[in-house]
Amino acid sequence: MDYETIIDGQLESLDLSELSKIMAEATAQGGIFEEMTVDGIIHNLLNGQPLFDSGKVIDNLVNLFFMEVKASIFLGCEILAICIVTGLLSNLSSSFGNKTVSSLGTMVCSFVIIALCIGNFYQTYDYCRQTMDIMTTSMEILLPIMIPLLISMGGVSSGGIMNPVIIGAVTGFNFIMQHLVLPLVFLSAIFILINSITEKDYVKKLSVFLRRAALFITGLTVTIFSGITAIQGIVTKSADGILMNTARFSINNFVPIVGGFAADSLDMVISCIGLIKNAIGVIGIIVILSLLVIPVVKILSIAVIYKVIAIATEPVTTKNISDSLNEIGTAAITMTVVLSVGALMFLIFITVIMGMGGGSLWKS
Repeated sequence: MDYETIIDGQLESLDLSELSKIMAEATAQGGIFEEMTVDGIIHNLLNGQPLFDSGKVIDNLVNLFFMEVKASIFLGCEILAICIVTGLLSNLSSSFGNKTVSSLGTMVCSFVIIALCIGNFYQTYDYCRQTMDIMTTSMEILLPIMIPLLISMGGVSSGGIMNPVIIGAVTGFNFIMQHLVLPLVFLSAIFILINSITEKDYVKKLSVFLRRAALFITGLTVTIFSGITAIQGIVTKSADGILMNTARFSINNFVPIVGGFAADSLDMVISCIGLIKNAIGVIGIIVILSLLVIPVVKILSIAVIYKVIAIATEPVTTKNISDSLNEIGTAAITMTVVLSVGALMFLIFITVIMGMGGGSLWKS
C-alpha cells in the first residue's frame, strides 16, 4: 500500500464540504490567494512545490490597497471641501467683524464632518465585527476536522484536552472582541469627534485612554489564551509521544513474524494522516489570512486618507478639527491592530495543532 492510496482513502472518509465552501468564499472575497483544495495542497507538499506564487500575492495586495484608497478618496474630498468652507466663513466673518456668524458656521460645518466620520467609522467597526464572526466560524469548522485527525495519529491526550480548550478560547475571545474591545475603539472615535467642537482637552485624553485600554485588553487576552494553549500542547504532546512509542515498541517486539512490518505500516499510516492534518491546517491559515486582508487593507486605506486630510486641512480650518481627523486615523489603525492580533491568535491555535501528533516523536 503506497502513500497516495492511504491519503485518498482518508480524504474520502472526511467531510470537507463546509471547509471547501468557506475556503472558496474566503479566496474569492480577498482575491489575494488562488483557490486551493486539500488534494492540491497535499500534492504540492508531496512534490515539494510552492503552495502559491508569492510575487503574485504581493502584486494583488498592492493593487487592492490602491483600489481601496481610490474608493476612500471621495470621503476625503467631502471632508476637505467642508473644511475649506469652514475656513472661508471664518475669514469672511473676521473681515466684516461678525464673530457670531463665524462661530455658528464653524459649528455647523463641524457637525457635518462629525456625521460623515461617524457614519464611515461605524461601517469600519461593523466590518471588523463581521470579519471576527466569520473567522470564529472558520475555526469552528476547522477544529472538528483537525482534532479527530490528531486523535487518529495517536494524540489521544492532545485531542481530548485541546479541543475544549481551543474552542473555549475562540468563543471567549470572540465575545470579548464583540462586546468590549471593538466597542471601546468605536467609543474612543466618538470622543475624538466630540473633541473637535469643544475646547476641553480631557475629552481627547479620555478617547486616548479608551483606545489604549482596548489594545491592552486585546494583548492580555491573546497572551492568556495562547499561553494556556501552548502549555497544554507541550504537556499533552509529550504524553502522547510516550504512549505511541510504547505502542510501536509493543507491536514491533511482541507480535510474532509480522511485528516489524505492522509497526512500519502504522508509521506510514500515521504519516499520511499527519500530512492530511497539516494540509487542512494550511488551508485554515490561508482562510484566516484571506478573511483578514480585505478589512486590514480597507481600514488602513481609510486611515491614510484621514491622516492626509488632517494635514491638508490644518491651514484652512481649526486646529481641533485637524487634530480630530488625525486621531480618527489613529483609531482606524488601532482597529486594524486589534483585528490582526485576533487573527494571529487563531493562527497560533492552528499551528499548535499542526505541530502536535505522537508520530513526530517516534524513533526508528
